[in-house]
Amino acid sequence: MASEDVKRTSETAVSTIVNLAEEAKLASEGVKAPTSHALLSIAKSLVAGGVAGGVSRTAVAPLERLKILLQVQNPHSIKYSGTIQGLKYIWRTEGLRGLFKGNGTNCARIVPNSAVKFFSYEEASKGILWFYRQQTGNEDAQLTPLLRLGAGACAGIIAMSATYPMDMVRGRLTVQTEMSPRQYRGIAHALSTVFREEGPRALYRGWLPSVIGVVPYVGLNFAVYESLKDWLIKTRPFGLVEDSELSVTTRLACGAAAGTVGQTVCLPS
Repeated sequence: MASEDVKRTSETAVSTIVNLAEEAKLASEGVKAPTSHALLSIAKSLVAGGVAGGVSRTAVAPLERLKILLQVQNPHSIKYSGTIQGLKYIWRTEGLRGLFKGNGTNCARIVPNSAVKFFSYEEASKGILWFYRQQTGNEDAQLTPLLRLGAGACAGIIAMSATYPMDMVRGRLTVQTEMSPRQYRGIAHALSTVFREEGPRALYRGWLPSVIGVVPYVGLNFAVYESLKDWLIKTRPFGLVEDSELSVTTRLACGAAAGTVGQTVCLPS
């Protein structure tokens, strides 16, 4: 009898250990799955934002350079009097490379900037939406345009702060001409030169005005885009929406409208 009791006890112990092992295995798998999914989601968000930023910035690089040249040109010696004339003048004096001068630095800045901005917007939107639902007690509540504006502002501050040294260097490379007193050979040379000759604080010179300008711009951009997209899906005007998704062309139009509003409102800054 004693041997049978021992046998039963040992079988029970083994069974308990096996069950605990299975539970531990299931628990570990349950922890890993969401983690890998979260990492994949983060990677997709960062890559999508970075690629979108690089492609869009390269497409408008000549206009971007002309805009900066128009802003900083000497009012007593006008070289660029308009868009067409300015682009022709750059083409005639500097060639094709002149139209895209500084674009490499621009993309080196805008790719991580866009990646961080889109990711930050998604995370800020989730956090603000959770807080909003907790405050209102409505689990089905959605972000209002004002809350989207706040999420976009948060994303703009984070992205600008993370990549500001590249933005500062991009500005210097863009306005650099053959007559400039200091010649930067590229991104790394410009960063090292500014750091060595002007100190680390110089890399963030002008940060506050830039943040003040980017907060309403990015906020308006996201708020107008998301609100316009939701309105189109709900109202379905002119047959633009067949299902619950917008076509690529319609999304581009929404993005263009959002960018126009943001740029027009925030241009002085």
